[in-house]
Amino acid sequence: MPHFTLLSSFFMNYSSADYWLEKILSIPGMVLFFSFRGFFQAWVAKKLGDHLPEQNGFLTMNPKAHLDPLGFIMLVLVGFGFGKPMQFDGRFYKHPKRDGAIQILSAPAAGIILAFAEYTVYYILLLIGFFTGILSNSIYTIIMQIFELAFWISLTLTVFLFLPLPGFDSYRLIVNFLPYKTYRKLYNIEKYSMWIFLGFILLLRLPVIGDFLSKYLIEIPVSALAWLVTRPHTLIYWLLSR
Repeated sequence: MPHFTLLSSFFMNYSSADYWLEKILSIPGMVLFFSFRGFFQAWVAKKLGDHLPEQNGFLTMNPKAHLDPLGFIMLVLVGFGFGKPMQFDGRFYKHPKRDGAIQILSAPAAGIILAFAEYTVYYILLLIGFFTGILSNSIYTIIMQIFELAFWISLTLTVFLFLPLPGFDSYRLIVNFLPYKTYRKLYNIEKYSMWIFLGFILLLRLPVIGDFLSKYLIEIPVSALAWLVTRPHTLIYWLLSR
């Protein structure tokens, strides 16, 4: 199991070369996360009968279609960001509430699927390196670290984007089941979603309350999710070591 270094670096201020090297090596994982997340949401929407995301160019793995410049800069600098907003048209759903929930849940599902794939690649590289003795090769180690960081990025952002903030996944899931009149009352809040997002980021940077929120809203859920995602790999290791 990789050490939980990614989250700690996001919440601490380092000026060392290792910190910035980790930031650089994290960029591929960040790009891949938003590209796959957006593509998977568009694909699920299309399967449910909604072709609007495809028409808007989201049914692709091209990062240009999914990365928001400001969101990506924030992601690199502070550890959390956002991609381009994707519009959906629930009028084409056969069962609006159910299909709407499926579409919304496709976003965190994409993050978990991607994390599983990234850890699988990391695990295969680890086994190959162990049996061939090339773990000491610096280039090989960097490649492994890229996939390790990508794994933690996928889980961290999946959990973060599932927080009940306006525009985030769990907020959209709750709104999906609310009566229309109640949703209209929440619309005024959504207009300030960017400021709420920035305010929450600032809270995470505060010494006491930030540590508390980071631990219980992000770090513990990410650790639990990582434990679940890596169970198949642990089982394989147990079988091979018998």
